[in-house]
Amino acid sequence: MKSNYLEQLNEAQREAVLQSEGPVMIIAGAGSGKTRVLTYRIAHLLEKGIDAFHILSLTFTNKAAREMRDRIERIAGNEAKNLWMGTFHAVFAKVLRIESEKLGFPSNFTIYDTDDSKSLLKDIIREQGLDDKIYKPDVVLNRISAAKNNFVFLERVSG
Repeated sequence: MKSNYLEQLNEAQREAVLQSEGPVMIIAGAGSGKTRVLTYRIAHLLEKGIDAFHILSLTFTNKAAREMRDRIERIAGNEAKNLWMGTFHAVFAKVLRIESEKLGFPSNFTIYDTDDSKSLLKDIIREQGLDDKIYKPDVVLNRISAAKNNFVFLERVSG
């Protein structure tokens, strides 16, 4: 593994990368090298022998996750493939799939986005012969969301 990546960092960045015990909070403005610091910190942890399966890195976009994984792989090699790295949604969907049986769900479940949910609701409203002026998909979706947020389960509603 190559250690010359440390030479590309300023003092504050290097300190954050080399701090390998416990969490590190990085507060910095746009374009200040936060992604580089996080990437190099993960590479440094791998270089120190930390198991990639014990590292979790969450990003906001798939693009950022891919870029970080590619950078880490260039430094640390194939071990980067074993990182728990991705968007919040992707990583936790993976966790849900792994643990799905414990939750009473099949592992091949589908996660619908808002557009998919509205489309499904339109189909259900039509199939049930309900008035779509009364049962508007947006309103129904908001009611379902409110019920979930208040932990209202089907068993409580259908009695």
